[in-house]
Amino acid sequence: MKAFFRCVAFVVTIAAIVVSEPNDLTKPQVTILKCCRYGEELRRSNDDSNDNEFPRCEPTSNEWKPLIYSPTRQTFVQALPEWHILDGRRPECDDRSELIHVPYRKINPFFLLDNGNAVLETGISDSFPVSHFCADSNALLVCVQKKSTSNHAAATMRPRVRRCCGENATFHEHGNTCVNLKETADAPPLLPNASSVVEIVEGFPTCPKSDNLTILGDTRDAVLQPDGGLEINGVALPTGQFCVERIKELNQIAKVFACPEHAPQRPAIHATDIRFTLYPVGFIISAVFLAATLAAGWLLPASHHVLHWRCQTHHVACLMMGDILMAIIQLAGDSLHGASCKALAFLCVISG
Repeated sequence: MKAFFRCVAFVVTIAAIVVSEPNDLTKPQVTILKCCRYGEELRRSNDDSNDNEFPRCEPTSNEWKPLIYSPTRQTFVQALPEWHILDGRRPECDDRSELIHVPYRKINPFFLLDNGNAVLETGISDSFPVSHFCADSNALLVCVQKKSTSNHAAATMRPRVRRCCGENATFHEHGNTCVNLKETADAPPLLPNASSVVEIVEGFPTCPKSDNLTILGDTRDAVLQPDGGLEINGVALPTGQFCVERIKELNQIAKVFACPEHAPQRPAIHATDIRFTLYPVGFIISAVFLAATLAAGWLLPASHHVLHWRCQTHHVACLMMGDILMAIIQLAGDSLHGASCKALAFLCVISG
């Protein structure tokens, strides 16, 4: 009899588990499309001239760890939500949409919301549902509306212009970053030559070839086009490929930031003057003889205890280092820029 009751209790327990199981399964689960299979990521060829080439899935050692933001917590989350991941799948765009490649850029990264939607630009609130994109660690493939079908809507909308750092912020050129700074009442207009009312959105442009931006000039020299593009110093910038922002060091004067590929290309300057050849050669010869002087001093150990020899050795070593650095600067020419240029200049000063 006891065995019978135990059997009945066991059957009731199993039945309760089976009945309660569908309640968990009916919970909605977000399905995320991963463009490539695990162990692969989207990559383009090294040929930067072919912008129309679509990225392909290639093997990688990078872990797929998307940037995920939770609006309810108002913070980025580290752990992957309980999503259903379909790897090696791409979205199916309808006839009115086209698939575009959106690379991940540090200056304006895309991120996913914990509900599965994707936000392509940190300054714009528009998001794409899970069925319109696939995600990888370094890029997204997104179905966006074709330009031809949105011309009429764009014509009736106000031009949208990006403000790089957003409201109550400005660009700190020395720190190469945005800082909080409330705009003063007497600050010059952000876009003096705007012929119509514009919609200001936050965010830097997404550059397809670089994470860096270049400053093309003052906004007072720029003319905003009806379609949202900008013309400055003979350069036509398409909409979305630039942003404007005030510079803290310039008393909040506004500048135009754009992707490096939009900067006017300077013609190559060929140094025909014989001095540009003699300078580096002279510095190298001088450095060789200074090195020989140091070697000769080390070969005379009897003089190592003399104070004059020590002073001379330090002086010759500094001169040799300065000549080597000057030769490097002369040979590098215009290729030196940024931190490397400043570092070489600093080392030249202290070696002298």
